[in-house]
Amino acid sequence: MLASVLAFAILTGFVPYGSPAEVMQTFYSACNSRNYSMAEKLLVPEANWAMTHHAGAVDEGLPGICEAETKQGSLARVEILHQEVSGEIARIRYRLYYADGSTLEENQGLVDQHWAWKIAP
Repeated sequence: MLASVLAFAILTGFVPYGSPAEVMQTFYSACNSRNYSMAEKLLVPEANWAMTHHAGAVDEGLPGICEAETKQGSLARVEILHQEVSGEIARIRYRLYYADGSTLEENQGLVDQHWAWKIAP
């Protein structure tokens, strides 16, 4: 039964990304191309709420964060440096490369929610 459910999920696109690293790369690609609806789908719902409601929230929410993280769409590539997965929790260390030649190294946690990795605050 579980195998048929997973096969259905994969065939219908219910599970769009196979690894936490792919989620991070897809998130930054979506941000860089200003596809905020795609980027939002890769976040846990609590992350969206926190971006717009807590004391340190960004005025522009996700679009503002994407613009800052990609330097207004000038992100050249994302390099995954390390991926550690333990059950339903993952930690990714990655480096962002920008068109101006600068780089930025970051860490991010992800959680598995209903067979899909999501970026967590």
